[in-house]
Amino acid sequence: MANDLSTFSQRYLVQWDKRATVRTMPRYRLSESAASHDFFPAALQPLATHEAVIARGKDALHELLVRSAYGWQEAIATIEVDVVTDLCGKLANQGIGVPLPDAARQVALTIGTDEVYHAYAAREFIADVHRHTGIRPEEPGQSESPIQKALAYVQREAPPELRRQAETMVLCFAEHFVTEGLFGMSKDTTSDNPFHITIREHLIDEGRHQNFFQHLMRHMWAQIDEEARAALGRLMPGFLDIFLLNMDLYTDDQVRLLGFLGFGREDSRRIIAETFMIGNSEKPASKDKVLHAQHCLSLLRIAGVLDHHPTRDVMIESGWIKP
Repeated sequence: MANDLSTFSQRYLVQWDKRATVRTMPRYRLSESAASHDFFPAALQPLATHEAVIARGKDALHELLVRSAYGWQEAIATIEVDVVTDLCGKLANQGIGVPLPDAARQVALTIGTDEVYHAYAAREFIADVHRHTGIRPEEPGQSESPIQKALAYVQREAPPELRRQAETMVLCFAEHFVTEGLFGMSKDTTSDNPFHITIREHLIDEGRHQNFFQHLMRHMWAQIDEEARAALGRLMPGFLDIFLLNMDLYTDDQVRLLGFLGFGREDSRRIIAETFMIGNSEKPASKDKVLHAQHCLSLLRIAGVLDHHPTRDVMIESGWIKP
């Protein structure tokens, strides 16, 4: 298993040197002529369909989508630095509590390099949009992301001797989720849309990251003992609940967006409730059917985690997988 990860990591390092966007591509910059685009997929911003928002006019709709793009790009900048790059540094310098090939530690450093560059590009995109549209973004750090809250949960609840394995598990999940989210967003915008272009540039690197973290998760899970597997397995339902089902954080973000359009907090919460009640008229999906959770659940299967019966039982009991 260690040899498998070592061989994969050595190939990865060769590919990174030839393909990483930070090494091989000039980054996209927004032009003034492109500033009239909607910078976020309308299909992914249901509030744009609410009659109260539509009644505010085209400028308000445009601002809503611009601010939605700001929010996504700021989330990229924050998560990639505060979560992914930080944990990649720990992966490279502290390991994961089980034998780890030197080449894998080097891969962690390349991924950290990629992610800081992605954060730089995301913040640059926000600044370019602000300059060309006059729509002022919020100051960074106005909200905490679900992955940050989920990481804090894992760090608090994991046995001290398993903290590095638990943090590495979070890192693997985070990168799988980000890649799938970016892919979905790229599908819902036209190829000439500036937001689409920046997302596609980001995806060039994220596909490689995803493959590495699949190998790393499988390597780690195979190396740890039965007691460690049981302890990490018990953490997974609570982690996934916070990471993937924390609607309060999402609602707070949407309330803040509507506030920029002139809606008060009470009206904003009513608009949000009406929008999502209309958009989700069918019975809410069970956990195992939540669309944005599927990529994370597939990681558990690929890495062999669900072959561990106690962990599988915990995931069934919590509703994350079916018997």
